[in-house]
Amino acid sequence: MTTIDFAAELQINGWSPGCGNFGTLRNPLPFALRLDVKPGDLYNFGYLLGPDEPPAPENWRHPRVGWGLVLPDDDAVPAAAKARGEDAPEPLRALLAARGNAPVLRWSPKLGQLYLRRYYEDGTFQDILTTAPVYGTGRGQIPRYLLLYASPAQVPWAVQYAMNLSLCVGRLDLRMDEGLENYVHALMNDWAGAQSDVGAPLIWSVDHGAGDITWLMTRAVANPLALEFASDTDLAGYTQLKNADATAQNLMTALNDKRPGLVVTTSHGMTGPLDAPDTLVAQLGLLVDHNQKAVPLAAMKEWRPDGAIWYAHACCAAGSDHSSRYADVIDSGSDVGRILNGVAQAAGARIAPMPRALLGHKAPLRAFIGHVEPTFDWTLRQPQTHQVLTDALVSALYDNLYRQGVATPVGWAFREIYKQSGAFYGSHQEAQLQANEAMPGAAGRALFRKLVAMDLQTLVVLGDPTVTLPRL
Repeated sequence: MTTIDFAAELQINGWSPGCGNFGTLRNPLPFALRLDVKPGDLYNFGYLLGPDEPPAPENWRHPRVGWGLVLPDDDAVPAAAKARGEDAPEPLRALLAARGNAPVLRWSPKLGQLYLRRYYEDGTFQDILTTAPVYGTGRGQIPRYLLLYASPAQVPWAVQYAMNLSLCVGRLDLRMDEGLENYVHALMNDWAGAQSDVGAPLIWSVDHGAGDITWLMTRAVANPLALEFASDTDLAGYTQLKNADATAQNLMTALNDKRPGLVVTTSHGMTGPLDAPDTLVAQLGLLVDHNQKAVPLAAMKEWRPDGAIWYAHACCAAGSDHSSRYADVIDSGSDVGRILNGVAQAAGARIAPMPRALLGHKAPLRAFIGHVEPTFDWTLRQPQTHQVLTDALVSALYDNLYRQGVATPVGWAFREIYKQSGAFYGSHQEAQLQANEAMPGAAGRALFRKLVAMDLQTLVVLGDPTVTLPRL
């Protein structure tokens, strides 16, 4: 068995002027051995039995699969009105109607992370466990696909993380003056007339050399995906910008000229300056280019996403939280500790400005996929064996999104990522038990497995989870 050195340093893909991206571990043993998720919460093996062939899980329109809307609960709204979503903004009410008066579910702090409440028009309600759902739109069921309409301050990221393990969840947090109507109108019309080119995916991969996590991201994520795109004759418009070509200017030129249907970027995400909180919030998660300059948000707003899907492997690309999940394992005095705590204190729980702008655009993005907080080098490559751990991610972005003959919803495309998270949580329990029995190396294995499980779980979909790339 491999042994993980507690004295080892972790790297993250966040960047702040004056800070490195290595963090030393601070008293990691309690973090490694503490069990945050109950074993029964991790898995869902609920198969519907019967004489008929079960519906394809990609078919969210089927009543035994289903799509629904999740809203914050409000005691001031009558139960019947809650069931109909009458307190939702008008575009979302129109979406509910267009999708067959789809179910509306509610969350409140008293439900914890693992339950949603479903109200019915007769005034009754049920609290339904999300980790062992009966999928569907009928009474007592939870749709497999859920659009969560709330800020992370209203419905915490942790609720979405928990639901990710058994449901296909996307989040939208746009107000009317931020483009909510733009996004919902495009969604309801399946981006009719969109000019993005599904056959011209774009990869932009920053690489600062072997001592930096960007070197690993390029080799574990960008380059394997580039090989898949380059070998597919249907993707003749594929482009990769890397090394010195991965600049902000070249990215914007390629976005405007190529009009890619899929954009994949690997880079640091802006997490500073730590001594200027307002500036940190304004540029949180912006992509950091080859010259260590953030890709300007203003330039992004000038681009027409026009139905593209964007995957960003960068620190805080999707957003931040009010406290770091890793605060008790990273030394607060290290650069990484300073970044994690500084971002949490300055930004709190929020969606990053780049995906907000692109999803609310007049010609909006279909979906944005990225991490809340950082991603770690250990999640990309096992620290002792150096085994690369990103096959499921590459498969999600190529095999699933470009699947022949099947329009794969983005929420379903990334299911293997969340299955991996559950598997690492399960194997963490084994290592935890071994550590309790003083088995050599077990504490290090518990630390590794728990950190990777948490990292994978914090990959989130922003936008509706049912969106797909158009067929070639």
